Amino acid sequence: MRFKKRVYFIACCFPPFGRGNAITNSCVANHLAANFDVGVVCMEREDGGLIAYQEDSSLADALDPRLNVMRVKAANWRGLNIALYAAGLLPCYYLNWAWSVWRARKNIFTQPGAVFAVYPVFSDLVVGYWVSRRYGFPLLVDFRDDFSGVMASGWRKVLRPFYRYIEKRIIGAAERVSVTTEALRSDILARYELPPDKVEVVYNIVPPTPAAERHAEGTDTQRPLRAIYAGAMSRVQKPEVLLKAYAHLLARDNELPKRLEIEFYGPESPYFSFKIRKLLTRGCQFGGFRPQAEIGQRIAESDIGFFSLSDATFAYATPTKLFDYIEAGLPIVASLPEGAARDIVERFEIGLVADPGDVVGLARCLEEMTNSEKLRVKCKVNMQSIRDQFSPLTQVEKWNKILYNMDLGGVQVPSNSLVYEKTGVVEKV
Repeated sequence: MRFKKRVYFIACCFPPFGRGNAITNSCVANHLAANFDVGVVCMEREDGGLIAYQEDSSLADALDPRLNVMRVKAANWRGLNIALYAAGLLPCYYLNWAWSVWRARKNIFTQPGAVFAVYPVFSDLVVGYWVSRRYGFPLLVDFRDDFSGVMASGWRKVLRPFYRYIEKRIIGAAERVSVTTEALRSDILARYELPPDKVEVVYNIVPPTPAAERHAEGTDTQRPLRAIYAGAMSRVQKPEVLLKAYAHLLARDNELPKRLEIEFYGPESPYFSFKIRKLLTRGCQFGGFRPQAEIGQRIAESDIGFFSLSDATFAYATPTKLFDYIEAGLPIVASLPEGAARDIVERFEIGLVADPGDVVGLARCLEEMTNSEKLRVKCKVNMQSIRDQFSPLTQVEKWNKILYNMDLGGVQVPSNSLVYEKTGVVEKV
């Protein structure tokens, strides 16, 4: 049943943008399209510039045809937005896109509806806040990351009062807030003295892995086991710790590649070039950036899934890889700080975890998971028992209920509006 209510889904990063939050955003939009009239407001992808944006046509091909995707071209600030972000003076380098959306607002927000703004990126929150205040549309704010917590880390901690002020204003304007974990919910409730029913936990959602494609233990005993990492290559994850752990085992066991191989997939970022490439050794392969559809298949064919977070700054986070592996039934070996993701892995016994940067500890986890078929089977069984709890349908139903119950009474409708065709580009006015 479709409720027919209009929902403006503010998601700067959206297919054909590849990877990262574009994957999550497309999953959310596709699920919402089953029940709402969804207008996606996103950025038009452009080649070149100071920041390279990977393109993944498989994500665009998988978009629900009922979505009305409005791609807005970012204003040309000649790199000033990126420079100010790098200097810590702006919390986001997409604010030139937010400015273009605001200038084109009369041609985008053409009828009453609920506004659903997702973080990251911060510019999504800015657009959602501006539109909600201007037209009185009810606002749902979603934090896939802890905005002020991450932005105020390192030397930027001197700007914590500024970031907290911005966050408080946006949350105060929102009718409802959703977050990724119970820990982040508790923190935000206490931070701003909010009523408990204003903030709800909605776990990350990922593309489905068909049951028929899930790897069955023992179906191919002729090949080595395969551990996979497919994701960002940056200091947030520091995924090279897996290669270091593999090298540690290889130094003791020259026959290791006959039993275990490592596969890395992701963009050839500067971090990859300086920190990771030199660690690729015998038994390790780098496949570069691949379409999400292909990565899903590679995960389904693997035996061990790896993901990592580099330090306690990201203790609140539950990376999408965690839910990819639960969906695929793929036993986990991870490098994580104490926090939300580690709690899920250890509490439900779906993998083994080492501390961030602990190469020897991670090597032990990798060796134990490789040598114990009994352990891998146990992890798979446990994943099957919790799959419904973390399934995309279960999580999206929480957003469905929030959006359906939002009151559209008394909102203002922009005048002189134009209706754009599906997947059209909204030019700057």
